Amino acid sequence: MLMAELMMISHAVIAAFLVRMPEPEPILAAYSVAFALHATLGSPVWACQIVFLSFVRDRLAVRRLLTFGMQTVLAVAWIWLILALTPAGDMFLMELFGVSESVAEAAKLCLLVSLWIPPTSILRSLAYAILMAERKTIYVTLGTVIRLAGLAGLLAVLTDWFSGAVIGMLALAGCITVETIVALIIAYPAYKRLAAAGKPVPGYKELWRFSWPIMMMQTAESGVALTANFFLGRLPRPELALAAFAVSESIMRVLLSPLRNLIHTTQTLVRNRADARVIVIFALHSAVIFGGLTLLLFHVPGLRNLVLYDIMGLPAHMAEYVTAAVKISFLLALGMAGAGLARGLLIASRNTGAIAASSVLRVLAVLAVGATALATDAKNGAMVGMIALIVAFGSEAVLLLWRLIRLDRGRTRLFTQD
Repeated sequence: MLMAELMMISHAVIAAFLVRMPEPEPILAAYSVAFALHATLGSPVWACQIVFLSFVRDRLAVRRLLTFGMQTVLAVAWIWLILALTPAGDMFLMELFGVSESVAEAAKLCLLVSLWIPPTSILRSLAYAILMAERKTIYVTLGTVIRLAGLAGLLAVLTDWFSGAVIGMLALAGCITVETIVALIIAYPAYKRLAAAGKPVPGYKELWRFSWPIMMMQTAESGVALTANFFLGRLPRPELALAAFAVSESIMRVLLSPLRNLIHTTQTLVRNRADARVIVIFALHSAVIFGGLTLLLFHVPGLRNLVLYDIMGLPAHMAEYVTAAVKISFLLALGMAGAGLARGLLIASRNTGAIAASSVLRVLAVLAVGATALATDAKNGAMVGMIALIVAFGSEAVLLLWRLIRLDRGRTRLFTQD
């Protein structure tokens, strides 16, 4: 959970750094659009950590998983290159998000830089999966702490050579590279302790069959922000709407990131019904704690000003713009906890089909919110984006929890008693 928290702090640090630049709205808008595209295109890659954790058994399996991970990178890299290097990227960004030509050019440069991140992330995810399989999670946190330190150093020096949104993406790519090098060094002894071979090596067909619903899940999660950006670019003052949503989403990433990690916690620890009961109670505790934290931070004026003005460095007009959105963010905590718990239980029981259906539902929910916002002439982009996130995670949680109950009441229970 601390790893997830620290990882998301890095995104908030970048947003807080960019917002302090002269004329921050176009800079944040370019970074927000590029990051949303990067996160969505790379979703199959980010899903590999969950896949790796399910199949790390021995050194032979690890080598197979590495090849599978690089296959996943190649499957999406060509789209990245088209958007970053061809006029199709300009048309896509300007038509889809309604940004100016200068913002589109900055976003394309950010996209090109971000192409370094997926292959690096495959190595990091494999190293972390090996450590998680050994329950050595403290080393995962250590790697993330070093990532933050690397980010601070990179942001301090990059302004000497670069300007604008690309500083944020260069810093992100650089700190992930530092984290990956550290993770590989730490995980190598654990890799050597694995048996040379053991159970049958998973075939590529088996890996893809298991993975595609999880990849859809990850794509839909990242696609929520991308879809929201599509509608925000059509609101009054689109650059302000995009910039404000980037800031409010980065704050939520920091505060609620441990709830995303419920998937990995559940996947790692649940082996029987007793484990599942404990995880359900743990998820309820997490929802109450982090939902209560958001209520406290954004409904107490002094704390809200501390977060928005002092920590994030927002100018007054942007802070006022996001206030209404962050005030309802406690609802997002409830939806994320329910969705994370349900996903983890389904993955742990190898019932991933429903996750694909919920992924489609999540995107449809955002489309419905965005279409409603345009039809009603909504003015506040941060509020529209927050409502889209709440509806997306909430609808997914309801569907997956309903599916869990149906499966568990069927002929074959999800988990054994022992």
